[in-house]
Amino acid sequence: MPKVLSWSLSVQRELYHNSSLEVRYLGTRGVSLPVQYRRNRTSYFDAGGAVLPTFLNPSSIPATWNANTPTDVGYYNFDSNIYAPFGFAANVTSDPPYGSSTYHGGSISFTQRAFRGLTLNTNYTYAHAIDNSTNEFFTSLLNPRRAEDTNRLVNDRANSDLDVHHKFVLSLIYELPKTTTGNRFLKALLNGYQISPVFLAQSGQPVTIQSAVDSNGNGDTAGDRAVFNPSGTGQVSGDVFPVCEAPGGTTYVGTTSFLSAKLNGCNVNSSPALLGFDPAIGYTPVNPGDRYVIAGGAARSTIGRNSITTPGFGVLNLSVFKNTHISETKYLQLQAQVFNILNHPNYSLSNGNVFSNAGVVTATTTQSYVLPFDPNFLNPKVFSGGIRSITLGVKLFF
Repeated sequence: MPKVLSWSLSVQRELYHNSSLEVRYLGTRGVSLPVQYRRNRTSYFDAGGAVLPTFLNPSSIPATWNANTPTDVGYYNFDSNIYAPFGFAANVTSDPPYGSSTYHGGSISFTQRAFRGLTLNTNYTYAHAIDNSTNEFFTSLLNPRRAEDTNRLVNDRANSDLDVHHKFVLSLIYELPKTTTGNRFLKALLNGYQISPVFLAQSGQPVTIQSAVDSNGNGDTAGDRAVFNPSGTGQVSGDVFPVCEAPGGTTYVGTTSFLSAKLNGCNVNSSPALLGFDPAIGYTPVNPGDRYVIAGGAARSTIGRNSITTPGFGVLNLSVFKNTHISETKYLQLQAQVFNILNHPNYSLSNGNVFSNAGVVTATTTQSYVLPFDPNFLNPKVFSGGIRSITLGVKLFF
């Protein structure tokens, strides 16, 4: 049964008449949270398979191999379905309570109440959320719904999908001064106006750079991450070439990239024991200058979960109200609300507009932002820039 523990501490002080300052801390701890888990799957590494290296520097590629050099033959012959002998061919998925989370947030708020027609609220929050699973209900392709290896869930403990470090809100309500004219028509026309701007800004949410390759051989590509190249400065390909065994004990770099290959990208080999291709002993980037590359079959990823933060956003909204009193207890309110009044593009997962869910749709359906081999990799323009939207309304209060 999921459990959430919360604790908080706040201090509030009146600075002067009708104004206050509040400093608040909030902490939460989630335990026994559900994690999407394929019970009948184990990884090639957990079964004892050897990890193949990714040679990020071409000069580190070995020129020879011997009988003890690990290859990808065992990876391709491996069956991750440990329930297969019992007749279970499909995935056996459950949601055991293996998840956990922590949240710590500090905020400072200032409130000014009804001073010469002005009411002001402003708040800044700094927070950090950490967990080992967030997206078990598959709400986003940018954050995998399953761990890279659920049997090693500790490796997925990182910034939460919902982690937003910084958030700032400033809201004002200003009631325009009333006219002193005795003309009832002019009084009804010129009085009762309120202007309410709201500015919202926040930092982005983290996403996971993925390989879209079942690198660890557990029959699942959902959580497999990529390899970080510390000497990389750009991004051209993201793909890798195999480093292959040649007959006679020498090695060569295959000319077919892993993502384009029928199997591993090595040359054809007629030996049935070798699955029709020379074995691979590792991988090397197609473009050595790439900062991120995929992890090929039986290669170990080196990037943590949610290690990239998407762009944040800042948006200014404006509301205008006109109240016309019909009697002492009844009045008619005309409303005009403009979201993103400056029409400023915010290429982020969320843009602060409750009438636009484009960022959510992008996160759910577009994986290209987190795939190193995709032309849209880390291109914020795959997200919606947000739109200016206007709503008009009429309310009768009685």
